[in-house]
Amino acid sequence: MSSMLKLRAASSNCLRMKDWFACRIKICMSFFADVPKAPPDPLLSITGRFKADSRPNKFDLGIGVLRRTDNTSHEFETVKVAAKSVAPSCFYPHPGGDDKFVSLMAEVIFGSSLPPRVMGVQTVGGSGALRVCAELLVSQGITTMMLPDPSWANHKPLLGGGGLKITEYRYFKQDTHTVDIDSMLADIQACPPKTAIMFQVAAHNPTGVDITDEQWDKILELMKSRRDLFPVFDSAYQGLARGLNEDIQIVRKFLDAGLEFAVCSSCSKNFGLYGERVGSFFVACETPEIASCVDSRCKLKIRHNYSVPPLFGAKIVSTILSDPELRKKWEQELAETRTTLNRAHAAFAQALSKGGLDSKFSAPRFGLFTQLYLNEQQVLSLEKDHACYVAPGGRVNVSSLDEQAAASVANAVVQVLKST
Repeated sequence: MSSMLKLRAASSNCLRMKDWFACRIKICMSFFADVPKAPPDPLLSITGRFKADSRPNKFDLGIGVLRRTDNTSHEFETVKVAAKSVAPSCFYPHPGGDDKFVSLMAEVIFGSSLPPRVMGVQTVGGSGALRVCAELLVSQGITTMMLPDPSWANHKPLLGGGGLKITEYRYFKQDTHTVDIDSMLADIQACPPKTAIMFQVAAHNPTGVDITDEQWDKILELMKSRRDLFPVFDSAYQGLARGLNEDIQIVRKFLDAGLEFAVCSSCSKNFGLYGERVGSFFVACETPEIASCVDSRCKLKIRHNYSVPPLFGAKIVSTILSDPELRKKWEQELAETRTTLNRAHAAFAQALSKGGLDSKFSAPRFGLFTQLYLNEQQVLSLEKDHACYVAPGGRVNVSSLDEQAAASVANAVVQVLKST
């Protein structure tokens, strides 16, 4: 090879090496090179593993979605009808969303049109309502919220991400599967002023064990004596426990008592509108003037966050609630769904009892869930050995369980408990 060709070859190699080093430098200069990969969501990841499972007899009991016995999502016929009549929106709403929706949801929650001392906005689902609530409370110097132990898995990260410090009060007696009302009242009484107290109004997630009317009255009396505490009601399942009005009665009692409080409401379960993200947030204030100021602040926080909520799902809800015939049919569908859930709870409790587990599982349960209190190894064994996919801790969504499925799942639970 001539000297000239050797020089050209050497130059070419140098250029290639230079490009390689330049590429490496660019890779190392990424602003995100040190970002660690986030762990999969403990609830949402269950569905992916379930779908990848090729076993024919498998049970998706994890994520909180109403399901039929064939494991398909439960759809409300009234929602299908209403959706056909909703025209696409070609404009932005204001940050508080659709005013008609807010007014109609106020009637569902409070039993009448929006009371003068109560403000309300549409939110991006119940989760959006919780986040707006957290940011509002922090802005007013309420920096701690007490949650029931146990509670929905996403409560802590969602509310904590909004700036709140999270503490807990005792809620559930594992030995009797009942509400630990005495411990709850003691924990709330002991908490410092300017603490927010979270209450799930009905169909408690994850236990399915609800506060009784008598226990609610005790809580109300305590909160009346501790007006330096701020109640927050999480209403994710209104209509799916005892009834549309029965499930929300405690909120109306707090309103009648003149207390200040907040309500975070979701339409995901009781309308079957999951991806549409339909929710609402209400704050009962001491005076209408204060409510007006809070309203303006919430809308400003929404504007600075996600700007405006989506309209399509809210208009579906508004169509149903404003049409007497559709509303009547929707309430009938809710009643039928409650009956189905009650049967599923009874079938599962009976199957567990037949398998040799004690009678504590026969305690009344409402809504989608029951809690088995399984450790990580037991949850993994249910999934790997029995194709039963449950949430961490052993929360079971019973909505898809008929008698046969309940027996199969209960048998798997009993086998796992005996072998671990």
